[in-house]
Amino acid sequence: MAVERDLGAVSPSRRERRTAGRRPARAFRRVRALLAGGLVLGVGATMTIAAWTDQEIATSAVSAGTFSIVSRSDTATAFASHGPTETVLTVPLNAGGLWPGQTRAAYVQVQASGTLPGTVNLTGVAVTNNANGTPTGADLALQDALRVGISVVAAPANCTTALPATGALTAVPALTAQALTVGPVNTITYCIVLTLPTDAATTAQGGAVKPTWTFTGTTN
Repeated sequence: MAVERDLGAVSPSRRERRTAGRRPARAFRRVRALLAGGLVLGVGATMTIAAWTDQEIATSAVSAGTFSIVSRSDTATAFASHGPTETVLTVPLNAGGLWPGQTRAAYVQVQASGTLPGTVNLTGVAVTNNANGTPTGADLALQDALRVGISVVAAPANCTTALPATGALTAVPALTAQALTVGPVNTITYCIVLTLPTDAATTAQGGAVKPTWTFTGTTN
């Protein structure tokens, strides 16, 4: 009787089984060794890189400029500060004992005194009685009767009683701001004209008022 053999189902030898069992473990150890080696090389590269540095350093001095204005009148020969904390500049209108039809004129000059340019303008007027209080009675009647004109003129010689004076004493005229320069220094001349009209009320007799004008300077 013939013996049949299953050639397609040959069993692996004992050596082959041992070799096959070692291959995955050997491959794993080889990959692990390579990874470990890579980590070691990475650490070694980080530790041995040298960085060269250099610097450029810059500085600058910073300071603020100054802006202020000074003034003088007909009777003052030098410019000085007459602000809120200094003595108020006296405008020599010579307006004591006025009667209807009389007009007086005087000028105020303004300059910049700091290191910065700017502008100046008339920004306010306050009227009080001689006791620095609110005008009443004859004082109020005089305040209401008086007429004033304020304008910018080219020079003190142009400040005369011929200039118009039609505004109320308490009104601030709409003037254009004037440029102030520091190099060279320029001078702005304001002419103040005050008149007691011929039709002033009789009740203004004996009245006394004190107008105070404010000129404000502003940097550019």
